[in-house]
Formats: sequence, C-alpha cells, structure tokens
Amino acid sequence: MLITTLLIAGIAVFSGAGQTPAPAAQSPEIVIIPPERRNVPGQRLTLSLGELFIPDYWRANAGGQVDVVIFFHGAAWVAEQTFYDAEKNGVLLSITLKNYQEVFQEPSRFQATLDEVVAAIEKAGLARPARINRICLASFSGGYTAVREILQHEADYSRVTDLLLADSLYCAYVDPETRVRLREDQLAPFLRFARDAGQGKKQMWFTHLFPPEEKYRDNTTTRTASYLIEQMKGARVPQSEINALGMQLLYSCDIGDFHVRGYAGMTHQDHFNHFYNLAEYFGRISFGRRSKR
Repeated sequence: MLITTLLIAGIAVFSGAGQTPAPAAQSPEIVIIPPERRNVPGQRLTLSLGELFIPDYWRANAGGQVDVVIFFHGAAWVAEQTFYDAEKNGVLLSITLKNYQEVFQEPSRFQATLDEVVAAIEKAGLARPARINRICLASFSGGYTAVREILQHEADYSRVTDLLLADSLYCAYVDPETRVRLREDQLAPFLRFARDAGQGKKQMWFTHLFPPEEKYRDNTTTRTASYLIEQMKGARVPQSEINALGMQLLYSCDIGDFHVRGYAGMTHQDHFNHFYNLAEYFGRISFGRRSKR
C-alpha cells in the first residue's frame, strides 16, 4: 500500500492512498501545539523497533508477570508521559515505523517483540524470570495498520487483552469514486475484537473525530466508528463534557467492554489532541494501578 507521510511537530502521521485523512486541512502552514514536555522518571531502553519505557513506580506482578502496552505511531515522549500519568502498573513500548504492514505481516515479529521486552526487563534486573501477562495494543492515527496486522494472526489475537485506538481506524472504500461501501475485510479484525469486548472477553476503546455538523461526518474515523456501532447493534448516547484539553465529547457508545467516544473537531490540532489525551484512556484499560508503596 502506498503510504504518504506528513511530518508535523516531529511526529510522523501516515494515511493510506485513496483514504480520507482524519483531520481536514486547516491552513498551508499547519501548527500543532503539543503538551508541555516533562521528564517523567523511569528507565528507557532501546529495542529493535522502538523505545521501552519502564516507569519508576513499576513492579512486576506475582510470578514476574509483566503487563505491557505496545503503542504505535507518535513521539515516544508524549506516549510515555501520558502513560506515566495514567499510573498503570505496566511498561510501554513505543514504535513508529514507515512500513507497519510489511513488518507485522511476518507472523513471528510480534512474538519476537514481546521476547525483546522480557529480555530487556530481565537484563535490567527488574524481574527474573519475567513473563508477559496482559497486552494492550494502542495506536494513534495511521498506527492502526500495525494493530490490524497483529490481530490477523490467531496466536497473537488470543494474547491481546486490550485495544486502544486514538482517532486511529481508517479504511479504504470498495469503490474510491463513490465512497459508499467500506472495505469490510480491512475492518474484520477490529469487528471481531469489538464483539469479544462486547461479551467481556476483551476490552476496546476507540476515540475519534466527530464533526458537530452532520454534513462533515464523512471523515474516515467517523465512518469506521459508525460501522462498528451498527454491526454491534449499539446506539450513540449524546454527551456534552469538555475535558482539560478543551475536547468536547459529543457522544458515547458502550456495549459490555466495547467503548466508542466521539469528540467534536475537524482540524489537525483536534486530531492530535486524541494522542495528547491518551492518559485518560490508558487509565481505563484493564491493567492494575501502581502500588502506592
């Protein structure tokens, strides 16, 4: 698949050719205002595909069990400080690539990545032996393509307990000219996960741009959210909350442990705020919280 690259504020965002990017263009010179950068305490270890962040408060669970979030597509420092603020007792591997599909089509790649996490933790003397327990796949923007590839491998799918998509589920159209039908084959792994989450077997959170005016709701993440909600026979419940970033929540949909949140917005800043707001949703995944010892 042809990938186009947009570099903004040091973060790479990818959109598949023939797909509608999540945000609408706002000006020839796009300026994104990131959060204040902080030096959150913890160890940072370089692995073959990204950076492993181990918060200073992290402790292995009984028997050396390690809960891990693998996050795709965004500046590691942003992901790390949002994860730190969520106070989950887990570790975070941040990965940003230009070729997610190619890398994770290889069935052994995901397990090799988990093995690297275990080896790094053991080498650092933080748990010995260590073993992976709960796994959350999280992504922003075009990072969903890595998630899709991983979920298509049965052995990997069975191991993933949580899914967190921050304005991060696009889809091509059967006919790009008419833009009527989505490619359901591209959404199949996510629909399967949504159904399992609806039955309480897994947990899924999906936040997306939901323009206030209906005539603008042809953006791809709104289309994919609508598809999942329709397939799950769910309904949007109107909301009106505004969070600390100024993001206005317009609706929620909850079916068991399947959750969708639609936020007002159409600009690139609105799109990136889903990334900057990850602390809220990292805080909701099924991992245990940090010990206060």
